[in-house]
Amino acid sequence: MGCLKKMLHHSTSSNILKTYNLHGDLKLTIEVKNNPNNFSPEALFEMGVRINKKRSFLFVSRLLGKHLAVDPAISLGTGSILASMLLESEGEKPLPHLIEIVEMVNSGVPDRALSAKSLAYKAKLPTKTVFIGFAETATGLGHAVFHHFHDATYIHTTREEIINLKPSFYFEEEHSHATSHRVYAPEEILMEAETIVLVDDEITTGLTASNLIAALNESFPGKQYKVLSILDWRNDDQQIEFNHVMKARGISAEVISILSGQFSLSNETSIEEKELTYLNEYKEFEVFANEALTAPFTSTNYSAHAAYNTFTGRFGLTADHHEEMEEWIKQLINTLPSIDRNKSTLVIGVGENIYIPLRFALAFGKETKVQTTTRSPIFAKNEKSYPIKQKCKFTLPDSNGIDQYVYNLSDVAVEQIIVIAESVKENTSWFPLLTHLETFAPVTWVSLTMPYEGGE
Repeated sequence: MGCLKKMLHHSTSSNILKTYNLHGDLKLTIEVKNNPNNFSPEALFEMGVRINKKRSFLFVSRLLGKHLAVDPAISLGTGSILASMLLESEGEKPLPHLIEIVEMVNSGVPDRALSAKSLAYKAKLPTKTVFIGFAETATGLGHAVFHHFHDATYIHTTREEIINLKPSFYFEEEHSHATSHRVYAPEEILMEAETIVLVDDEITTGLTASNLIAALNESFPGKQYKVLSILDWRNDDQQIEFNHVMKARGISAEVISILSGQFSLSNETSIEEKELTYLNEYKEFEVFANEALTAPFTSTNYSAHAAYNTFTGRFGLTADHHEEMEEWIKQLINTLPSIDRNKSTLVIGVGENIYIPLRFALAFGKETKVQTTTRSPIFAKNEKSYPIKQKCKFTLPDSNGIDQYVYNLSDVAVEQIIVIAESVKENTSWFPLLTHLETFAPVTWVSLTMPYEGGE
């Protein structure tokens, strides 16, 4: 009873019904109602158990490179699919290679040549558009969607508190493990937008999206909204409520997802596990930071604990600026010492920094996968059909004591690991994680910024 397995599988042209055993008597049933590209649910996610009193389950994405390692072509291709669906919702033509990208993502077999062709395609939307990706899980996904558009701007929400910079927008996410979202891009970006596109990996009830849109409408009225997501699990009543909230405020809002349906949970119970000890063994490592490359792209905005890279989108990123990033990543890779680009490699990003590691991995070599650390505590058990078999816990380096996790490292057989740090301010705070990673493969540690030396 303890393992996750499919109990029932019935498929028609439009409906898929599946029940999963999550843990003990805890079961979750999904009913897929809209699946325009005929994705197998298994290609998109697996089911896990959360250590969270607000919600005891988790759709563990196979596409994002967050909890599970993924080939960058698969993850970036997911953004391309959503970008194409957005174009079609605006009456425009889909991406030229959409069918092939769907086949790649559905099969899980990466095609780097296809990825290169797909990423080269840029379109123009009919209205002035701002994309907002949700921290921490969808920061890379939002950026991957934005990549395909000229004359657009990208922002990702952040959990970070920036010194001497007031958020242009702030909101709470009820069910998340870390609830506070801040937007630090200049208010003018949101004021001048005609369309705001919100990008998330999953919509569960729609409450977060409707609350956010309503709040944005209060501060920046008169916008059209699009909500893009891989999964949309709102049931009929929740969809009606979302539409009611929008109509009552005179807001035009459309939800677009790769797969949508609803789920039901039975025998829900609080999940507990043995307390995990923090990584505490360490040796010293040297960080690589090329000042000629990193200094020009280290933001003047900083927190008490970290500096930030301008290419993430945390402070707003234009399509023109985005073009610089691709060349910058290639230059950064070419300056790295003693790294074999033909070896199998795991690129590890930290927290909200997902997109740059994805693009780094894509440019680095064909045998690369990407995974990022996360705040999300997921129940781990070593059972064949359960996705999260092993985890480690550590304190997020250069932070205010925030817990972070990395999952399933023992499943990733690689010859080298590259850790992409957005900022390194206190070297020793990184050593426990780096020492643990080196038990799996030799580690190269890279910083994308030069730490800000100024005070408050």
